[in-house]
Amino acid sequence: VVGLLTLVVQGAMYPVREMPDVEKALKGILVISTVLMSPVVVGLSKVCLPDQFSMGEGYEQVHWSYCAVSIMLGLWSGLIIGYVTEYYTSHSYSPVREISETQKQSAATGIIYGLALGYLSCIVPVVCLGITILIAHTLCGMFGVALG
Repeated sequence: VVGLLTLVVQGAMYPVREMPDVEKALKGILVISTVLMSPVVVGLSKVCLPDQFSMGEGYEQVHWSYCAVSIMLGLWSGLIIGYVTEYYTSHSYSPVREISETQKQSAATGIIYGLALGYLSCIVPVVCLGITILIAHTLCGMFGVALG
């Protein structure tokens, strides 16, 4: 249901008429789906899960909201990772253009610069995933990591 609603809202807010509009529409789908899915996750967690339940040794008192937080961390981390990935891989932004400029000097400088930029582009996704895994595991154990 949220996916269909996302497409309806996206079609109204980001109509695709020309090729450059596709990038904006894809970014819009990512944002809209994350925003719409957030309250749905909280509502479904509240309705479908008991107030407290046990996940085994060490996690005897897991609250329904812990599961919702784990899922929300995954949703919002995915949004951040999507934006960072677009920044480092889209020709609309400077990193890709800088790589193409270094290719004018020699192939070796382009390869080295591209490798360095690839390493740099991993910092934010790794931090997002680390925070998500740490908090989700602290709240719900491996079940939280699976949800996140």
